[in-house]
Amino acid sequence: MTRLVWAQLRHRLVRALVLLLGIVVAATGFTVLTGTAETQRLEIIGTVGENFRAQYDILVRPENSATAIERSQGLVRANYLSGIFGGITFDQYERIKRVNGVEVAAPIGMIGHVVHTAGVRVDVTDLLHEGDRTMLRVERTRVTDRGLTRIPFLQPQYEYVTRRPVTLDFTEVADGGEFVEAAEEELPGGRRVRLATSLGWSQDPARTSPFPSERMLPDRGYWSTRTGLGDGGGYFWNGLKPGQAGVPLYQEFPFVLAAVDPDAEARLAGLAGAMVEGRYLTAKAARDDPNEIPLIAASVPYADQRDEVVIRRLPAEAAEKVTEGVPAKRLLPYLAANRGEEVRRLTLDAGQVYESMLDRWSDLSDGHYVPLTRYWASGPVEYRQRGARELAALPVRNGSGVWKDPWFSGVAGVAKDFPGATVGASDTQFRTLNRRAISRRYTGDLKSRVVGRFDPARLPGFSELTRLPMETYNPPVATPGDGRTAALLGGRALLPNDNVAGYLQTPPLLLTSLQWLEEIAERTEGRPAARAPLSVIRVRVDGVTGPDPVSRERISQVARDIVAATGLKVDITVGSSPSPMTVDLPAGSFGRPALTLREDWVNKNVAYRILNAADRKSLVLFVLVLAVCGLFVLNGAAATVRARRSELGVLACLGWSRPKLFGTVLCEVGAIGLLAGLLSVALAWPVALWSGVAPPGQRAWLAVPAAVMLALSAGLLPAWQASRVPPAEAVRPAVRLPRRARSPRGVAGLAVSGLTRSPGRTLLGAATLAAAVFGLTVLLGVTYGFRGRVVGSLLGDAIVVQARSADYAAVAVMFGLAVLAVADVLYLGVRERDTELAALRASGWSEGSLARLIVLEGAGIGLLGALAGVLGGVTAAFALAGDLPSAVVVGAAVAAVVAVTLAALASAVPALLVQRLPLALILTRE
Repeated sequence: MTRLVWAQLRHRLVRALVLLLGIVVAATGFTVLTGTAETQRLEIIGTVGENFRAQYDILVRPENSATAIERSQGLVRANYLSGIFGGITFDQYERIKRVNGVEVAAPIGMIGHVVHTAGVRVDVTDLLHEGDRTMLRVERTRVTDRGLTRIPFLQPQYEYVTRRPVTLDFTEVADGGEFVEAAEEELPGGRRVRLATSLGWSQDPARTSPFPSERMLPDRGYWSTRTGLGDGGGYFWNGLKPGQAGVPLYQEFPFVLAAVDPDAEARLAGLAGAMVEGRYLTAKAARDDPNEIPLIAASVPYADQRDEVVIRRLPAEAAEKVTEGVPAKRLLPYLAANRGEEVRRLTLDAGQVYESMLDRWSDLSDGHYVPLTRYWASGPVEYRQRGARELAALPVRNGSGVWKDPWFSGVAGVAKDFPGATVGASDTQFRTLNRRAISRRYTGDLKSRVVGRFDPARLPGFSELTRLPMETYNPPVATPGDGRTAALLGGRALLPNDNVAGYLQTPPLLLTSLQWLEEIAERTEGRPAARAPLSVIRVRVDGVTGPDPVSRERISQVARDIVAATGLKVDITVGSSPSPMTVDLPAGSFGRPALTLREDWVNKNVAYRILNAADRKSLVLFVLVLAVCGLFVLNGAAATVRARRSELGVLACLGWSRPKLFGTVLCEVGAIGLLAGLLSVALAWPVALWSGVAPPGQRAWLAVPAAVMLALSAGLLPAWQASRVPPAEAVRPAVRLPRRARSPRGVAGLAVSGLTRSPGRTLLGAATLAAAVFGLTVLLGVTYGFRGRVVGSLLGDAIVVQARSADYAAVAVMFGLAVLAVADVLYLGVRERDTELAALRASGWSEGSLARLIVLEGAGIGLLGALAGVLGGVTAAFALAGDLPSAVVVGAAVAAVVAVTLAALASAVPALLVQRLPLALILTRE
């Protein structure tokens, strides 16, 4: 049998060489490309390892704290932690600290949003009249959202400035009176005039809006260049000196107040090392004042807000009407009718006011304090799903009662109509607010003082690929999501402002210690968070060194132990990565148009999924390479059996058994596979060096068994067919009744007839092209349609970019094998139909017509394979990513065109063969 196998290989050398070439290409490609895949897998593991760990490994949250989007897609919005207000007890925290393997457990108790109003006095000394008095009118517009939102103040602010001394006398003022009601100006000759007679108008809290920009009456104030606000003390000068005049301008800053364990926060986040001024928090500081909360504040506000201010000087008679005692009811219409002349324009930036506010909050004079009277717990933003990666934010509206502050109903020196809301809160709201008031049944007011400042930029940085928006101190990032929004925002990101219920919120900018969390929770009316005041606990696991299985199991075990000990919701956050999400923000109420924003939401645990699927895509492509080669060998071996049908029948007549016939054909194919494997070993090194891939080393020898197994697997069916040939029919084929004749019309009709004559062979050729088109469609879809978002994160993007070269090389190998397979199918068709083609040539068909016939058959095979491959590829791409971008459709069309073009080109050699058929010899033989 061995001699027969060797004789057959020599006798059918061309056929053997074609099979040899196909198997060599597949085996060499498989060896080199699997080496590339292994290198890239190690690169992927390296990339994941470098970006595997962020600030913490495990996040412990209250039950039912997950949003609908998190439950359905595993995505968490930026600054999500700022919206969890309680839910974990101190006992559960202690249990977590005792779990074996916990290195650090750092809790955060989100208390709520507190608003602090601060201002600066703008020096207007050079704007005063020559006389003793000047009345100034101040017009303001709050500007936010990169200049797109402009909130005008409906009423101006009037400032009465005098060069005469002013004193304060609260003895004749009712409880709750203001400075202006107690102020008396000393005129020449010793006469005194009460400023409240002309300036003592006040808002009706029942009728006025809670928003400062929508108040029904103007604000008013006074200033004395001799005594400041009234007593000549340092506090009442607000940074100015005697002889100077100032106009106060105020801004409101909403802070997220949170409580932390100072020691744990220093170990986990390095907060102690980020201090830039003052002192750090202590876990149990001795309190000189049992009602004063020590705070540390961020040194930057993360707020996009400014005031555009216009100062006008009214006629001198306007100020004189105050000393004349003109009643407020008569003075107001006069002021409204006389806007005065513009004397100055200025812009008050948030940074200026914020710095001044922190200075005053730190250096409180005796008798002055900043009370904590109320705070707000905000709900999450609600969305409407518009696509797999697109959401629309839904506006809400909070009632006016949420802004009321009953504490200021009787506080001396503070307006009865103290503004309850911030200016920005009058704009479109996206969060439901729950006001929480501090009870007054306790002795002494709860107050606060800033004892230190920290710079979030000094906190230890982490990889951008694993940056957790769930982290404590990261500002929210909402960048333009399309060209129109980029033009509107000037290419900059949208930032938070003073809208407490706005879409974007700042991270916790005010921090205190856990003992004050308990104090505030106890003093809050209704005590909604007293039992479980902690919001989240961030856990870092001991002994984690990277994405290795041991470290991953350590994290998983600690997570399981925490669940068992507390029953809380536990997320493994190690390996999480930002994932781009498009958010459609509806238009605001003050000029901001609708925006399309891009936000980085947290894709939890993405590194685990990447590691588990690091080489899955490449493996699929390489299997397709082998499948295409197997189809190619199957077609070639089947053609050999058909050509040797009579010979195999003679052997069967001579007594050869079916197993022996089966083994003969299989040995021929296996011998070709063995030789191809040896050639692949020799070619693997130079091909690897030429392509810039690391040398395959000992792995190159895997090509030998791979080639033999591929050849034997593909040869099983043809060998079985060879063993089943009936001897008599093989030697003298039975006469078969012809089927009903059909006359094909033209070259195209004859081409279709030729393809349907041997449907199995045609389908084999089309299947090889279909596999190649399938691979190219999916690859183009992943690369250009989804931009790496099949994994759905920045870390996934980086890895997909790394894994492109080997994938495209695999597709190129598939197309090369497909071209050989199509050419082989057409060649076999020409050899089997040479009599028919010779008859057509003899009957007058031109060489060009015959060549066109073969090219059309090749294009037909290409079209059939292209359609099947495109359909499968588009379906797979849609199933893989849940969307079908236009780039995927275009990629599928490109793959189809490539397939048809290559199939047509593959028909070139068979077409030339048709033109060189020996007509006389063929016709004489028949």
